[in-house]
Amino acid sequence: MWPSVPVALGARVSWEICTGASRDTRNNDGLGTRLRDAADAAESAAVKYGAAARSRTLHTLAPQDFQVEGLSGSTVSDIVYGSGMVNGAGRDIYDAVMDGRDEELCPMCRHTEISELDHVLPKKAFPALCVAPDNLVGTCDYCNSKKSDITTEDPRKVLLHPHFENTASERWLQAEVTPGSRGVLRYFVAAPSHWDAVFADRVCHQFAFMDLATRYGSKANQTLSGMRGHLTEQLAKNHADGLRAYLADLAASHRAHDLNGWAGVAYGAWAADDAFCHGSFTAGPDRRIRAGVSTRGDLKITWMQGGLRHESVVRYDAKSAGDYAGYKRAEPGVSDVRIVRAR
Repeated sequence: MWPSVPVALGARVSWEICTGASRDTRNNDGLGTRLRDAADAAESAAVKYGAAARSRTLHTLAPQDFQVEGLSGSTVSDIVYGSGMVNGAGRDIYDAVMDGRDEELCPMCRHTEISELDHVLPKKAFPALCVAPDNLVGTCDYCNSKKSDITTEDPRKVLLHPHFENTASERWLQAEVTPGSRGVLRYFVAAPSHWDAVFADRVCHQFAFMDLATRYGSKANQTLSGMRGHLTEQLAKNHADGLRAYLADLAASHRAHDLNGWAGVAYGAWAADDAFCHGSFTAGPDRRIRAGVSTRGDLKITWMQGGLRHESVVRYDAKSAGDYAGYKRAEPGVSDVRIVRAR
């Protein structure tokens, strides 16, 4: 949902570089020549792909139209991408896609650092696109694993393409403090009114599919845990209005860098919550120990969403687990929320 820039290289050149060392042998029926001769097909496939990405119709593309004649998708992707790009002459292209991975955040989630190369359309199902720069995006391991090789014909469930679609210039991410909590946030999508319904649904789907409410909430909770002492001092010195202004300034600073970043949204939500600015974040946790209930952080939350069971990425104590479970139950599309022992 955040932009990334494709490698400035044509699909044909990329294909030729990655197949240049492919050999003909006595037993492979002229495989190297056949792969090199497929450069025209790779170029045509990339043109069709680019047009579909720009018109937001990637879901209409069929795998049978992106094959290399006479060769399986696995053979093509293993040789052209695996041997030719990852471990061959095309390694510079791979590295260019991954450039900045030590400091850039994943464009699919804006939560975790880039660590893996993802094929927007799967390389084995769409082998003619396996080294097309427009089809290559640097992502984090979480998003790459979640996305896997899933494709869809439902236009409302197509994940946004970072090279062609960008929601970063308009505010769509919001959060609110869970009532009765010490500042636990619920993140959600608030699509601008002028977005068309399909595009808004795609953003909502990606937000849910990538577990962004949970991942952002965990980040915000961890940040708040480390700031409670400082916020308590701010409240004592400057009272509720002063604390609100302080949080609003932090929100503005973060939003200037990333309008929909989880941090800017978090500070804005805390600033907007009257109970928080009057000190609800200082309320002590429930220290009562009941039979069979631990106050240590050894509990997790699980829930059903989109037909799959999900699990929180952090551990909670009993009080926090109850707060977070309540927050998840209020989230649209979530059911069967459970508090379980962390394994």
